[in-house]
Amino acid sequence: MKDFQEKYDVFQSALEIPEPWYVFHHELAKEEDTLHIYIEYRSGAEFSCSNCGKSGCKVHDIQDQDRVWRHLDFWQFRTLLHARMPRVKCKACGKIRTVTIDWARPGAGFSLRFEHHVLSLMTEMPVASVAREVGEHDTRLWRVFNHYVDKVMENMDVSNVTRIAMDETSRAKGHKYVTFFIDADTKRLLFATTGKGAEVLQDFCQFLDSKGASKSQIEEVCCDMSPSFISGIEENFPKAAITFDKFHVMKLVNEALDQVRRQEQATQPDLKNSRYLWLKNEENLTKKQASKFTKLKV
Repeated sequence: MKDFQEKYDVFQSALEIPEPWYVFHHELAKEEDTLHIYIEYRSGAEFSCSNCGKSGCKVHDIQDQDRVWRHLDFWQFRTLLHARMPRVKCKACGKIRTVTIDWARPGAGFSLRFEHHVLSLMTEMPVASVAREVGEHDTRLWRVFNHYVDKVMENMDVSNVTRIAMDETSRAKGHKYVTFFIDADTKRLLFATTGKGAEVLQDFCQFLDSKGASKSQIEEVCCDMSPSFISGIEENFPKAAITFDKFHVMKLVNEALDQVRRQEQATQPDLKNSRYLWLKNEENLTKKQASKFTKLKV
């Protein structure tokens, strides 16, 4: 028995499977590059009711077929966890329920560690790229992504949000846009919606309502100089101050500056080829560039 247990200690330790569960078997299917790890619970084990939480519930019956979860790869092998899930009949609430487990959330096809891994990859690359990296269909990974986004959104507290920043970005070819709303103080993403017209402000108002917040609490909105954004803010947040973001303001300033430079270089030849001297920060200029820039400013 000791030799048998030691054989699986590496898997037991690596997986961090808690009592009363333990690893009792594994199979390495080399032709599939897959490692199958089988888990079961100890005889006489008791579980908590997944409905009311009462502990000490005895096993009522067990599923006929294994549940299977994709786990982090062991070495180069795709790893699958197998277990037959018991159900308990709770004496407190009278319900018969399948027990919950520590290594996966209810109804999921992945272990929690695998989900954590793919979510961390999603912060660095598109979901389709993550799917190729881990060898899964992207629709399965989107379900993981949406589950945790919905969970965060459900628990989000916006009662203290008073200043927001908004901006749009293209999400696909053909001028398809998404507008983001960010807490200007905490830099936390609050809400995203399709489009870039005045209607996105109405969508954000509905979001605030769904969280028990009020549009009257918004004191300032930072945005670009889009007429649609401005009209949407004035209509939906009439008491909020509008601040134009620095990036877009400086973009217009630099364009105007370059236009004047082009006009004046006809009579001031030294202004030719000096565009980037006016656009760069002075501390980033070389000595030669700084000397020329000083002469041009006189």
